[in-house]
Amino acid sequence: MRNNASRDEYVPQHSSRYETKGTSSRGLADARIRVTKIAAIGMLTLAVIILGITAKTYASERMAHSDASTVQTQKKVSESKATASQTLSTASLKTRLSKADFNDIPSGDTVQTFSLVDDQIPALEDESLAALQDALSQAQELGDVGVVFYDLSSGKGVTYNADAEVYGASSYKALYVLYVCESLVETGQVSLDDTLGTYGGYSMGWLTVRELIEASIVNSDNDSFIALRATFDQDGYEDWIAALGVEDEVALDPMSDFPTYCARTSAKLWREMSGYLSRDTETSQWLSGLLASTARSFIRDGIADEQVDGIADEQVLVRNKAGWISEDGCYSTCDAGLIDIDGRTYVMSIMTSMPWSDQSSEAVTAIAKALYDVRSSLA
Repeated sequence: MRNNASRDEYVPQHSSRYETKGTSSRGLADARIRVTKIAAIGMLTLAVIILGITAKTYASERMAHSDASTVQTQKKVSESKATASQTLSTASLKTRLSKADFNDIPSGDTVQTFSLVDDQIPALEDESLAALQDALSQAQELGDVGVVFYDLSSGKGVTYNADAEVYGASSYKALYVLYVCESLVETGQVSLDDTLGTYGGYSMGWLTVRELIEASIVNSDNDSFIALRATFDQDGYEDWIAALGVEDEVALDPMSDFPTYCARTSAKLWREMSGYLSRDTETSQWLSGLLASTARSFIRDGIADEQVDGIADEQVLVRNKAGWISEDGCYSTCDAGLIDIDGRTYVMSIMTSMPWSDQSSEAVTAIAKALYDVRSSLA
């Protein structure tokens, strides 16, 4: 606050040059009082003006802050809407894919691409197509071959001879275990820690359901698998597999522990496997770990040396079950499963009637690599 005697204020003082010569003392006192009042009013007015300016400045700052907050809020709302829209779009795609009619996968002895969710059919690059055709041709010299490979995120894929039925051998073990875990264990009908004798099946010593499943998947033990089938086939297996749209009569035959089926059927069942493993239950994650630890995988071997955008192959997760045999008139070298990389999941099924040998193993491995190499065209 300024002093009363500042140069901007008119405050007469005693003996100042503003005194009127000859004015009486009383008149002079009155004059001083009036001047003092005027000065006080002036000071009050000035204070009001200053207060008004301060209030206006504060209001402007509040308004600017409010505008900035509004912009930030609007930005967050926009981002939330964009995220929600993206989530809905992804959910919609998954819903459409889960309801996809796998009968729309084309059949025939030529390489064909397809889409399970729309009419946008992918096109393979010439070099990738040639490599795939060459791998298939090499295998065809040893037996029948059928393949299906597709991206679960886009619903787009590639196929060759999808309906060629072959002896699936041990490749079916994972799909039967899917039935046991999804339909029986998750519903509380079966405990992984019980022995088969609990359910009227083979005693298999003291081995539990958990131990038999692990032996069937990781080490491909036949006795463990046959014991599981003998115990649980009558608990809803036929209804379960029929509900998934599997029409292969042999696959439903309870006398066939190792059914004959095709790549199309395999793809259907592995899509169901993917859905189950994504449920994130204790049993589903346990099964996921077993499938990632299989002792033999032609698919895993096929992509083992791959580098993807500088990412080492250990970043690729393969969950599979292979089948192989060459005895008693049964011939098969097969592999099928899920491949996870860069946030995308692919279903790969390679079903062949090639008698198992080093040559047939290499042939399936080459097909797996060729299929894996076309994945960028399926996005």
